[in-house]
Parts: sequence; structure tokens; C-alpha cells
Amino acid sequence: KDLKSSRIVSFDEQWLFHYGDVEDGEKVTLDDSQWRKLDVPHDWTIEDIPNTASPFDSTIVDGVASGFTKGGIGWYRKHFIIDESQMGKRFYLRFDGVYMNSDIWVNGHYVGNQYYGYSTFGYDITEFVKFGESNLVAVQVKTETVTSRWYSGSGIYRHVWLVTTFPLHIDNYGTAITTPVVTEQEAKVVVTSTLVNHTEQDSKVIVKQKILDKDKKIVVQGEQKCEIQKGNRAEVSQSLTVKQPLLWSVDSPDLYSLVTEVIQNDEVVDCTEETFGIRSIQFDAQKGFLLNGKELKLKGGCIHHDNGPRSDGIRPGRRTKSRIA
Repeated sequence: KDLKSSRIVSFDEQWLFHYGDVEDGEKVTLDDSQWRKLDVPHDWTIEDIPNTASPFDSTIVDGVASGFTKGGIGWYRKHFIIDESQMGKRFYLRFDGVYMNSDIWVNGHYVGNQYYGYSTFGYDITEFVKFGESNLVAVQVKTETVTSRWYSGSGIYRHVWLVTTFPLHIDNYGTAITTPVVTEQEAKVVVTSTLVNHTEQDSKVIVKQKILDKDKKIVVQGEQKCEIQKGNRAEVSQSLTVKQPLLWSVDSPDLYSLVTEVIQNDEVVDCTEETFGIRSIQFDAQKGFLLNGKELKLKGGCIHHDNGPRSDGIRPGRRTKSRIA
């Protein structure tokens, strides 16, 4: 079975939404049968105000400070089932972005709060899930304060993911890739992976890392042994050399992939894949910004958050074919 494809799955479909506060909105016993059905990403701020053809309201209290759009409180709920065959694994719920001040519950258990709206965040929900029966994730979002001078959005406006791993696995956000030495002849790629051991015994593993080119051919690979005590973390670092690297640039945005495998007793127990580019950057007092040793003028536009909801072609609240995650 391909661990990479089953490790992280989309959690975007079949959410329920209610605009406005709801008493006991996190409780499993709450009747949400009349809530609106939608898929995320979703943003209630840019939805047309009822009986109008516009999301803008000149009478909004915050006025220009909120882009003349409404914030307030919104609730999201999602029912899902985890098969009994998944017992013994770890489960991590990741939100790419919720604007803003979100509180999360799983099966009525409070999981945590994320106030800032632009950060990716997530929670280990292993101790709260049930197998072979319905589970519930409830999210309360509160956009109740002046936060900017432009439209900022409201709701689960980015993707949501469910990460499933064995008890011994690569930590969430646990892989760091740097390229401290870059020339046209070769590049030094330093990879650091953080492993987590949630088992009840000390474990010996082999961490195997492969760099692949854009055609998925192995360019270089290496492996290292590691021992992780039960309930602890351990870092593994390796230096890999890529000969004649294709350097990432604005004109030629070449990318490589890093595949990391954790092997225990000759079995791959975890596998991740990261995409990265090999390039050097430098700031010089006379020449300005240098990319791969060449001067590059930086040009850009200040669009803030306004471009976000349309960046992946999804219209907020659009209903698509759904399935239980």
C-alpha cells in the first residue's frame, strides 16, 4: 500500500455551516440536520448579503477597517467515520487557515484555540476519535474585531487535511531542507527529520532519504540508523550531494522531490514526500538581491488577502460531489 497517498487525505467535503452563534454548537447531541451543506474552503464574508447582489454593506460598524464586509460568528460541523482497521494509528487534523479566532472540538472534547487567522495549525486528535462509528468535528469561528484596513474574510477559507500515521512516524512539519552550498557543479542538500515514537518500547529504525528529479528518477540517496526511546523524539540529519543541479530560478523554476522512508524491521512504517528547489540567495549593498549569483529586481503588488478565495478556483460554499473521509 502506498503510505504517501494514504498518509494525508482531504477533509474538505461534507461540512455543515450555520452563520451566527449556537448554544452547545460543539455537542454531539445537537441537531444540525437543517444546517447548510457545503465544502470548504468557504468564506461567508464574500457571500452576497441576503436579498442583495453584493457582499458589501456601507452600514457595517467597522466600515473601511473590514472592507465593508460582515464578520461575526460562524459554526462548522463535520461527521465522519474512521474504519476499525485503523485502530492503533495516530490521527492529526490540520487546518491550512481559519480566519479567525477558531475553537475546535472533537466528539465534544475541547481540542484547542487558534487566534491568528493566517497560520496553518493542527491538533493530534487520536485520544478523541472512535472507530467504526460516527465522529464529529466542530469549529467555532469568531471574526469580531477590527483586524485590518481591507477585506480579510471569515471562516475555514483554506483546505483541511486528516493525517494518519503509525505510532512511530515523522513528526508533523518534521522535515527541514536547506541548501547551504550551491554551485552549477554541485549542491549540498542538508535534510533534518524529526521522528516521534508513540509506541511502548524503544525502537531502532533506518531513515532512508532519496532526492528525485522532475521525472521521478533518483538523483542521490542515503540512509542513517537511529534509535528512539519510547515516548520521545529524535532528530536525524543527512547531507546529500546533487551533481550538476538544475537551479531554481524565476525563468526556470526547476524542482526536486525528497522522499523520506522510516524503516523498522525491514518494513516501511512511514513515508513522506516534500518538494523543494535548489538555489542560492544573497543581498549585496551594491548589487541588491542576487539569485544564484545573478542580480534580480524584485517586483510585486500589495493584494493582501483579497486574492486568496479565488486562488484555487473554488467559489466559497460551492457544493460538489462528496464522500465520507
